[in-house]
Amino acid sequence: MRAWKAAALLNLALLLGVGWGYVFWGARTARLEQELRAARGAAAAGVERLWQVAGVVRAIVPEINVLVITHEDIPGYMPAMTMGFRASAPKIHEAVAVGDAVRFTLQGVPPNVVITAIEKTR
Repeated sequence: MRAWKAAALLNLALLLGVGWGYVFWGARTARLEQELRAARGAAAAGVERLWQVAGVVRAIVPEINVLVITHEDIPGYMPAMTMGFRASAPKIHEAVAVGDAVRFTLQGVPPNVVITAIEKTR
């Protein structure tokens, strides 16, 4: 077999292999994008949820009605971290002080959740 024929066959095989791979990859990517859009649509439709969470109050910002809390994992929402949560009423942040270990109730449609109840645990 001549060298040019071997090179042509090799190029043809490479072209077919890459083309087939690209078509397969494109179809799979389209399917994954569709699943992602469906999942985002379900989250956007939003279902109000309720969580009971333990944590420690790190700061209170009454001017904007926010408590900064170091909290445990919130299943189905977020891992353990320190972050600020809005309180549904001013009485909520008046019931606790910085450094208090607390158990609080988060309610809402993620990411718009508020603390609806809080109590000291120690």
